[in-house]
Formats: sequence, structure tokens, C-alpha cells
Amino acid sequence: MVLYIYKRAFQKKQINNLTLIITIMDKKFFMVYIEGENATTAQYDNFKKAENEAKILADRYGKKAFVLESASLIEPNKINKKIDSFELAIKFLGRKNNNLMCIIPDKHAKAMVALYKLFTIAEAWNKADNFIPDFSDSKQYKFFPLFVYNDKAAGFVFANTFHATSYSYAVVGSRLCFSTRERAEQFGKQFIDLWNDFLLFR
Repeated sequence: MVLYIYKRAFQKKQINNLTLIITIMDKKFFMVYIEGENATTAQYDNFKKAENEAKILADRYGKKAFVLESASLIEPNKINKKIDSFELAIKFLGRKNNNLMCIIPDKHAKAMVALYKLFTIAEAWNKADNFIPDFSDSKQYKFFPLFVYNDKAAGFVFANTFHATSYSYAVVGSRLCFSTRERAEQFGKQFIDLWNDFLLFR
């Protein structure tokens, strides 16, 4: 949440160990910030209420109190909702769907098509997240999904995620890893049918 700071402040004494709470609302709201603290108070639905609270806190704790106004709401990047298919990934990347499977034996064609689709969707997600996997960068975390075979499902199901930084080995390489654990889990669960087409003979 981006906040504007009103110039009005309330000067008083010293404050020790003040614990404040932040809550988020979708509409515009106001909060009070006490100078030197790491958090703000709960939100208020109008400026007057926040101003009154600022005066009370300034008197109580002996520090400047600022009234803050919310400026904009920043939503998390829900790229897994916006790009939820191979076709949308191709469109996002500005490419055409070229048929390059004509030289692949029929036995492997389905798996190779699935892998190509996984590569393409992962590339689109990482582009949207401004993430370029770099295995030469020992400080960059890279997350990828792990799977386990499930007899009831007659196929692999998502099991967990794993991450790598400076490891010299790679399980899936640069094309199927992500910047966060959440992204890797979303990718593993959301496209489990493609994963099974790639991992299994079926």
C-alpha cells in the first residue's frame, strides 16, 4: 500500500516499546504513524478520526504523530490466472505455434508436445515475474515442483517444491524453475495433466 503523509505533526515527549497494528482495506483510508516506530495504527475511514487519534498518541507517547492516507492498492501478480493455458502463453510471448513435432516418433510425440507447452507457459510466467533463471548466480533462488506417483490417480500428483541456488546439479534446468515457492507450486498443480503427459507413457 502506498501512503501519502500529511504535513501536520504533533510534537511531544518520548515513547518506549509501542506495538502498532496494520490492517488493509480496498477503499481509501487513513492511518497514524508514530515517529521512530516500525508500524502504523489500525485504519480509519476518515481524516478527522485519524487526526484525533494522532493527537491522543502524540500526547500519550511523547513523539510526533503523522496522519497517513492510502494512495493506491497494489495487488499480487496473479499471472497463473491470466496465463492459464499454452495458447495464452504463446500470445503473451508474441509467438506463433509452429508445428515442430513432425520428426518426432509417435511414441514420444505426446510427451514432447507436453514438455514444449510446459516450457512455453513457464517462460511466459517468468517473463511476467521479471525472472530470468541464472545458474551461474549462487545467490539466486530457483524453485521447481516435485511429484510423486499416486496409484488412485493413476498418475503423478504434486508433492512439494524444491529450491536450488549454488548447487552444481539441476533437476529440471532453467526452463521449468521459478522465482518463488508459490509459483512453483501453482505451476505443478495447475498443469498436472501436461506433467503426466510428459512423465508417463499414456
